[in-house]
Amino acid sequence: MEATIREGQAPAVVVSLEPGERLTAEAGAMMFVSGDISMEVEMPGGLAGGLKRKLMAGESMFVTQYVANGPGAVGITGPFPGSIRQHELDGEIICERHAYLGHYGEVEIEGAFSQRLGMGIHGGGEGFTLQRLKGKGTVWLHGGGDFLDFDLVDGQRLIVDTGCMVMIEPSVQYDVKLQGGVAKSLFGGEGLFLVHMTGPGHVTLQTLPFSRTARRVLEAAGSGRDEAAGASVGGLLGKILE
Repeated sequence: MEATIREGQAPAVVVSLEPGERLTAEAGAMMFVSGDISMEVEMPGGLAGGLKRKLMAGESMFVTQYVANGPGAVGITGPFPGSIRQHELDGEIICERHAYLGHYGEVEIEGAFSQRLGMGIHGGGEGFTLQRLKGKGTVWLHGGGDFLDFDLVDGQRLIVDTGCMVMIEPSVQYDVKLQGGVAKSLFGGEGLFLVHMTGPGHVTLQTLPFSRTARRVLEAAGSGRDEAAGASVGGLLGKILE
């Protein structure tokens, strides 16, 4: 297996496979298939595993397997502009629900139980639900904007917007807390909830979560409707005054 990340505003991963090799990718991530590659749909962990992933991580119950019967290549890409990172997994990581793009090797995918009551239910409108990747192999992660990394030492704290998390190591303790103060929570512009992380361990964040872009688009669409309504009223008044 050889993989190349094609950089850009909307990057892609091109994975070259030799006969007998297998690539697993998130449902809907495929951009192209070239060569003698067959596609299979699989439910990780069977029905129970698929339901757990759907209910806990908010992802599809299915993943797509690309099996090389002969030499070929598969291109996969994320659902929105951003960045892609290749991570060599040997153990376990916990990632945000949309971060997982695909993997090569022996990797298990499952929903992650929260460490504190309310995580995954609360999320400040960012949909803070997690999934766990375990095993040994190559994993590709996707995030909005650019990646920002922190290596927390023992006891070091980091407070993060719920939408900005991409990946943490399991040694990092995490909890979602309501911002202090009514005014700060309602008018601070950062959402009602923030993730409080405590080291040791590695943390990867994304600079532009898709939820923020979507929120801005909705706000702009609402403003457009208001402007259109105002123009219609103004035009009607103009005709009356004539």
